[in-house]
Amino acid sequence: MKTSWKLGIVLVVAAGAVGLGAAAAGFGPAAAGMGPGGHARWAAAFHRAKMGVIANRLGLTADQRAKLKAIRTQTGSNLQAIRANGALTAEQKQAQLAAARQGAKAQLKAVLTDEQLGKLAFLRNHPRQLNELATRRVKMGMAANQLGLSPDQRAKIRDITQKTAAAVKPVRQDPNLTPAARREKVRQLVDASRTEIRGVLTAEQQDRLQRMRRRLLAPLGPLG
Repeated sequence: MKTSWKLGIVLVVAAGAVGLGAAAAGFGPAAAGMGPGGHARWAAAFHRAKMGVIANRLGLTADQRAKLKAIRTQTGSNLQAIRANGALTAEQKQAQLAAARQGAKAQLKAVLTDEQLGKLAFLRNHPRQLNELATRRVKMGMAANQLGLSPDQRAKIRDITQKTAAAVKPVRQDPNLTPAARREKVRQLVDASRTEIRGVLTAEQQDRLQRMRRRLLAPLGPLG
């Protein structure tokens, strides 16, 4: 998973439409042009993205997603009720909040498989990686909106990036390749991915993409 995360950074920077600014420095509400209230909207979008990343990395089934959503909703209501209970002392509130969170964790563990719990532990132990992935997810959505991608285009681009990621992973893990050979093979796959993605975009979208990349990714230097 660590390899796939590092690969994701390479792929999204090179991949154009879906990869805008995955490594762009200082990207946030202001840079996104969100205006007043932007920080709150960014925080909400980031939280949703983080939950989405976790769900995808764990490979949750539809049934698991539904159960976890119910647990999350119920836990949120319980925590809110505890905080609003004026009859409790500060110490009592802290104790009940802790108990509610522990109860939610136990419920969560009951829904997930051992393999999924292992993946979740990895994500929790690598918050920087999780945050990078969530940030990339938010930017992907924003880029798609700014480019005016159709549902069909989004699906095609998603398929291209997933196919590329699947092709690159074994290359990165191949012990028979030298580091230089790995980099060259990855570069070739990424270049092919960029070409495919550009083929999905209209001429107007490609022009808009170039302007967005120049504005957001300038600190990274020329991207070709």
